[in-house]
Amino acid sequence: MVLRCEVCGNPVYGPVNTVQIDGSTLQVCSNCARLGKPIRPKKEPSRQPTLKPATAPRPNRMFEELELKEDYYKVIKQAREKLGLSQEALGRKINEKPSVIKLLESGKLKPDNMLARKLEHFLKVQLLVPAVEEEL
Repeated sequence: MVLRCEVCGNPVYGPVNTVQIDGSTLQVCSNCARLGKPIRPKKEPSRQPTLKPATAPRPNRMFEELELKEDYYKVIKQAREKLGLSQEALGRKINEKPSVIKLLESGKLKPDNMLARKLEHFLKVQLLVPAVEEEL
């Protein structure tokens, strides 16, 4: 099977050139190679296994179980008012609908971790706290 140039359609004799023309990567003959920007083939990363030291795992704060504060809605409302923002303005700042802010502040909607983190970051408050395990 003979490889054909993806630009002119002629059979490619000799090395195949890989070039980028108008954002497309094409395999072309040497005559058509001047029409594009040459692309070097990427080297495959070595597949050697990495060895990790045998140490006890350290507790990582990112993997701690976190839970939402019970009074999250009060914290959100007080922080927003302290910044002098309306519910609409806060919604625009964090890219959420004003109705979401209204539901959060009324306690009718619990934020997921991503939204809670976004609110924590913007309002500079703490909404997620480490979960406390209840003893039996």
